[in-house]
Amino acid sequence: MNNSLDYLAYPVIVSNHRQSTTFRKKLDFGHYIFHKNRIQIVKPTVDTKPPMAHTHHILKLSKLQGEQKRIDKIEYENKQLCQKIANAHRGPAKVDCWNEYLSKRIQGAISKIQQDIFSPEMDRLLTMEKIQEKALGFLSCLEFQDTSKWLNA
Repeated sequence: MNNSLDYLAYPVIVSNHRQSTTFRKKLDFGHYIFHKNRIQIVKPTVDTKPPMAHTHHILKLSKLQGEQKRIDKIEYENKQLCQKIANAHRGPAKVDCWNEYLSKRIQGAISKIQQDIFSPEMDRLLTMEKIQEKALGFLSCLEFQDTSKWLNA
């Protein structure tokens, strides 16, 4: 603060002793110090914290479950690969990734053979063979039985 002549907080109208500049300066300086102390003590009333976070916004269970499934799948595949590598190291040296490729010509022949095997004629022949086997089995059982007792009874 400067000297009392430089300090003019209010216009100079000296009508009583209370309007003198030195007294007013003391009062204003006292108020200034009091205000300064209050500002230093006081805590901010503005809420600077982030808004309260709700768990259902932060924790997306479906995303977590999807991530867990993906991780489980990766771990399963890694385990399978480790087992394949261990088997390759343990066993004899051979190729373990054969491509089972059949040409279309061979596939056509196989499908034709399958059609022939499962044709209605073959089906009838197979059922006839089954019937004959059952009949022979029944007759073989009768040979061990004493059929003369049945006929006389």
